[in-house]
Amino acid sequence: LMSTFEAAKRDADELREAARALAYATRSIKNPADTYDVLGSLQHALLGVHQSLQQLAAWHLRHGQYAATDEGDRTAGHEHAAETAARLTAAAVDVDRATDHVMSAWAENGHIAWQPDRHIEAAPNQLTALAEALSARETALTPGSEKTREEPTAGRDLSR
Repeated sequence: LMSTFEAAKRDADELREAARALAYATRSIKNPADTYDVLGSLQHALLGVHQSLQQLAAWHLRHGQYAATDEGDRTAGHEHAAETAARLTAAAVDVDRATDHVMSAWAENGHIAWQPDRHIEAAPNQLTALAEALSARETALTPGSEKTREEPTAGRDLSR
């Protein structure tokens, strides 16, 4: 689906599916640096939701005079439209607060330089070889050990 910018129902359905997909995708993020862009996109999405809620509230106020209940009660219909507008306005305020929090999180995230987790990225055999080399070097540098500093540590000697 492509956004229509004219068919509110269709675009709202598309937003629902995109939010559902994002909720699924954010369960596991492979590249930590992507969180910055995700937060930025969420910020923009929330700004659009805020605007939509405000516009829907205004629409209900403008058209409330045409509202009626299923039984044809126009007074009650107008009251329902006004209550809908009030609740949408309150929701817009809450989304505005959420947007502020996401913007703050986005700004904080911008200060992070994600470092690779070397324990996860290193292959097990690399970790074993490193541990053995460090152990051999420590033994060589320990006074009174069987090895002296002049003796090589089987080709795995680490230099400073």
